[in-house]
Amino acid sequence: MEDIEDILHQMTKPAVAELKHQEMLTNTIIAAKEKSVLSGWWLSIPLYLLAMLLMKSFFIPATTMFSNLHQLAHQMKYTSILFFVIVPIVFIILNFISIRKIYFFSGSTWSITFLKHVWLNVFIIFVSLVILFIYL
Repeated sequence: MEDIEDILHQMTKPAVAELKHQEMLTNTIIAAKEKSVLSGWWLSIPLYLLAMLLMKSFFIPATTMFSNLHQLAHQMKYTSILFFVIVPIVFIILNFISIRKIYFFSGSTWSITFLKHVWLNVFIIFVSLVILFIYL
């Protein structure tokens, strides 16, 4: 019995050199940035179309951007729904999930470093909401 007690007294707690949590947080932040960059490229298509419609309203008298958008929606029903509704909604959901993962792995704290990591995701969500608002 004394042997077991001696063994237990001689034991020390294990030392962990690197936490797995830090690696998981780093991987999540990198994945979130890649998703937000991809989201930005996909959102550039409806932004380009909106810029085109805005320029058309400047150069053609008696038209507005909204009338041009309405005309585009009637001519290309499925394409306009895809670019102005489905794509922004999908990227809002993907960026919210990315923000949630980073929030979970960062220890559930709102801080400046957390906002530094998710600012691009928040910007993509804002742009997506603007595209949805303009179309709807």
